[in-house]
Amino acid sequence: MMPALAALALLLSCQGPQGGDDTAAVGCPVATVQVVGQGLSLSAGACGELLLEPRVLGEGTLTLAWAEQGEGVVQPVLTAGEDGATWTGLALEGTWTLDGAQDPVLLRQGYQSWSWSGVEALVGPALDGEGLPVPGGDGDGLSVVDEAPGTSWWGGLVGRPDGASFLLGATRARESRVYVAADPDTAWVVWGHRGEEITLAAGQSLALDPLFLDLGADPLLLLDAWATAVAAAVPPRPLGEQPPTGWATWYQYYSEVTEAEVQQNLAVAQALASRGDLAPLQVFQLDDGWQVRWGDWTAGDDFPSGMAALAAQIQDAGMTPGLWMAPFYVSRDSATYAAHPDWWVKDQDGVEIRFSNLGTGDYAIVDATHPDAGAWMAQQVADRVAEGWTYLKLDFLYAGAQEGQRHADVTGIQAYQHGMALLREAAGDAWVLACGAPLLPSVGWAEQFRTGADIAFEISPDPDPAYLRWQARSTAARSFTNGRWWWVDPDQLILREPFDPVRARGAVVAQAVSGGAWLLGDDLAALPEDRLALALHPAAVALRGQSARPQAPLSFPSGLDASPTVERLVPDDQVPLRWTFPDGTVALLNLSDDPVEVDGPGGVELLTGEQAAAAPRTLAPGQGELWGP
Repeated sequence: MMPALAALALLLSCQGPQGGDDTAAVGCPVATVQVVGQGLSLSAGACGELLLEPRVLGEGTLTLAWAEQGEGVVQPVLTAGEDGATWTGLALEGTWTLDGAQDPVLLRQGYQSWSWSGVEALVGPALDGEGLPVPGGDGDGLSVVDEAPGTSWWGGLVGRPDGASFLLGATRARESRVYVAADPDTAWVVWGHRGEEITLAAGQSLALDPLFLDLGADPLLLLDAWATAVAAAVPPRPLGEQPPTGWATWYQYYSEVTEAEVQQNLAVAQALASRGDLAPLQVFQLDDGWQVRWGDWTAGDDFPSGMAALAAQIQDAGMTPGLWMAPFYVSRDSATYAAHPDWWVKDQDGVEIRFSNLGTGDYAIVDATHPDAGAWMAQQVADRVAEGWTYLKLDFLYAGAQEGQRHADVTGIQAYQHGMALLREAAGDAWVLACGAPLLPSVGWAEQFRTGADIAFEISPDPDPAYLRWQARSTAARSFTNGRWWWVDPDQLILREPFDPVRARGAVVAQAVSGGAWLLGDDLAALPEDRLALALHPAAVALRGQSARPQAPLSFPSGLDASPTVERLVPDDQVPLRWTFPDGTVALLNLSDDPVEVDGPGGVELLTGEQAAAAPRTLAPGQGELWGP
């Protein structure tokens, strides 16, 4: 541990030009971090500076010191005085400057998978009675509509599109929530202050989750450096060379799926495997609707063969059986709920936390810290794996992190880590897709991570340009994690009508630039041959696993809206127009509702076979192109 008054200089990686944007500042010096008094400074010469002073929140005497945790990473350590103390939060706050003339923007991360993530104009956050920014979105699944401007969960990047940027981000989330906030003059990092309480005995120390700081000219390199620091702190799961391909039930059948419909699509998928002109499907996944109810994880009436038999059929067809579960939730209509009144998470008033999922159910949260409840929850997953389901989509995971009263005296994030450890052990070697999951706390537990809200909804079930644009914007903001923390999951690819051929190609290109998993969501038996050939185009599918780099990533600010359905009413999301893959492939993508002009690289367009010289190209609304090197 370093003394609180010591000065520490940490060398950070040198940054180059901003993501290929010729207007960006070039040549920032190596940034340094120093501990000055009990605060921190981050400086990169004329490119910018950040000065942060601490404020400890809680009861009793708590002394702050800083410990070096690696290149660009420091850890706050709090020690209680002789009478003990209760910690509720730690805030760093101070002024910042950045080189550049254009207005600053915030590349923000939402709390969990479905939360708004992307680039927004930098406006001042609302402040609470303590004078600290108020984030939102960290409650139940409906609270995603409460994500707040000027705030970013787990980490955030502030930058000028024509200048420099700085990034502040936790390298793990094991103890408390962490959020970043900024306005045009001030920046904040806050640990806790969202209902967390940790009681310390006299002289006891609390090491909070470490903080990574960097400043430079290229925001993409800053994000890469943060991703590397996180992976060093929390080793990710082994991923293999590429994310999976596959098919899933949700966006064709939603919760009304039946065994007969599954078997019909399975037969088509098996037949497709013999076609050499299509990329193969590897995973065949059932989503919500197969079970009796949430918490009764056995086959419902529409699956008379039972789940073990269906898993065997999928294996016999040459694919990996995949299954959806929401392990932290249990229906209040279940026998399990009725038999165990002490298994459920309560709010601070001692009332059970309830979730209705837009009125479709009535659910309680499993208290994974209760020995019997945690063991029961894990056993449900282990039983499904034993039946042969070795690809698990674990959904609504945020519930395990909600603040509340539990059997153990822990914060919500500590409870989440405990619950995810139980689920991971139960899953064994099965592949885990984390969905509805808090971003940073899920590192190390899952091989695949959902990066945005649903691509369609039961009340609006078909492809929609606004939904695709919302998803692509969110996934673009999180693409720096691809292949580093997990494979990203941009949700399923759906190409049926009302998408016309132009928009269908655009959807394929949006899937490709994500670099992530490639699961189809249309009825395979009903999908026209041209759309099937597009959905499994070998050249496009082969791009998965690469991280495409957007040109001028900070030049496409979007409006922070409550959900994809709001984007239909107020179409203000923007997605970068040009992306470059490591292998030299260039993607052009216009998900707006208006034509745009973009510099075409020339060569051969992979989806249509068109040949063209390098020249400006006009892209129609929804149009996407993939140009081979």
